[in-house]
Amino acid sequence: MIEIDRESMTPMYVQLASVLRERIRRGDIPVGRRIPSYYELEQQTGGAVSRRTIKSAIEVLAAEGIVQGAQGKGVFVIAKPEDGPPTTDRPAPDS
Repeated sequence: MIEIDRESMTPMYVQLASVLRERIRRGDIPVGRRIPSYYELEQQTGGAVSRRTIKSAIEVLAAEGIVQGAQGKGVFVIAKPEDGPPTTDRPAPDS
């Protein structure tokens, strides 16, 4: 089960990307393996997130070079995330 905190200030897609990134880092989803489908991820979150949110989370991982889609086959892990803080292509909010 994937826990998503709907009340958190962290967007749901960022939370989901973090969970997937950690699963890949730990080797639960090894390089070369397909990540769960949108439907499977939706089920694993108990329906807490939409397919658009899942797509956004996968786009973050793709931008980081961790996953890559294969037309008609799914999204596959192509690299383990580096240790350290996760990165996103979004700028930090002004303080």
